[in-house]
Amino acid sequence: MKYLILGTGLQGRVVGYDILKFETDAEIIFADIDKNNLETARKLVLDPRTTFVEFDIYDTKETVALMLKSDVIIVCLPHDGNTTDAVYKALAGAEGRKAVFSDYWLWPRHHAHHEALCRGKVLAVPGMGIAPGFANVCVGQLAHEFDQLEEATMYVCGLPVDKGVHALDYMEAFNLEAMLDMYITPATVYEDGKVTKKPNLTVFDNLIIPGHGMAEVFWTDGLCTLEKNMKEKGVRKIAECTLRWPGHIAKMRELEALGYFSTEEIDVNGVKVRPKDVSEKIFQKLWAKKSGFRDLTYLYVVGKGELNGKFVEKSYELKTYSDEEAGITSMEMATAYPISVAAMMVAKDHTGRVGIIDPELYFIGDKFHEMVAELGKRGIAVYEK
Repeated sequence: MKYLILGTGLQGRVVGYDILKFETDAEIIFADIDKNNLETARKLVLDPRTTFVEFDIYDTKETVALMLKSDVIIVCLPHDGNTTDAVYKALAGAEGRKAVFSDYWLWPRHHAHHEALCRGKVLAVPGMGIAPGFANVCVGQLAHEFDQLEEATMYVCGLPVDKGVHALDYMEAFNLEAMLDMYITPATVYEDGKVTKKPNLTVFDNLIIPGHGMAEVFWTDGLCTLEKNMKEKGVRKIAECTLRWPGHIAKMRELEALGYFSTEEIDVNGVKVRPKDVSEKIFQKLWAKKSGFRDLTYLYVVGKGELNGKFVEKSYELKTYSDEEAGITSMEMATAYPISVAAMMVAKDHTGRVGIIDPELYFIGDKFHEMVAELGKRGIAVYEK
């Protein structure tokens, strides 16, 4: 099978690394506009079955030609609106191909391209990764298993294992700009059959991460397509929450109150800057991963509802750690491996389905169990409780 990976940053290169490890006849084209990203990917995979190409996603003709050289396209590019539209414009011209997207921020922008993909006979599953991604899949599977799922809550985090090592007991687990946006954006929660907003940076609960102790819980804005798809299935409440070690949120809330996350420009010695941008650069240095100190990614998805005439609770739990020898963080694995597994599963889809299908609607039933089994082969155990 031939795969094209668009974007070879933290996710893309690990996706390719994993496919090459688990699929003996795989061939992969790594494509990026950034030479440094391509070189980092080359050093990680060290495999003759690979090709490395510089490309510009806004050159539609070039991108379509690149897509037509593969069977499956894996999109690990930034998720802004312009990039999303550029990818789909090219994908609509890559007739008969299949695609998997890492994550999605502006999910309506994806679904706006559904009809174009149907006309091009292209199947696309956006929104893979950990959250959104496998978290959505777990919710979809719970809705599939229950006679009526009433509510679902997702808890997720990427954290340093050892406290007192990194500033504010946090390390950069994914894109810092996105993380700070998550901190300052009021969270969307679907409850009592309607969309409500929850205040940002507000701890409202605690949860024990097995083997590591208590973490604080705060609302975050990560429902994406679950809001629409679960509403249609009669679910009354859906929420995403993020976990941090105790005390972190209070300190971040204080910084927000002091204006460090403001997006309004200020004049500093004649230079216009946004405080949030400055804070981001400072945190990149403070929260850089320290070699030899493990990090962990944890996901806990809880569903409550009716099953066989009883009201029951069921959950799925995932916990994984960094591979210090390979130099891969737990978050890189927890986001990349669901993407790579999804891509390999989509490659085998001969049902003729086309258009955009959300992960919580696609990877359910037998496909869910196959994905869980494949993650287990990669050392990422998913526990059913």
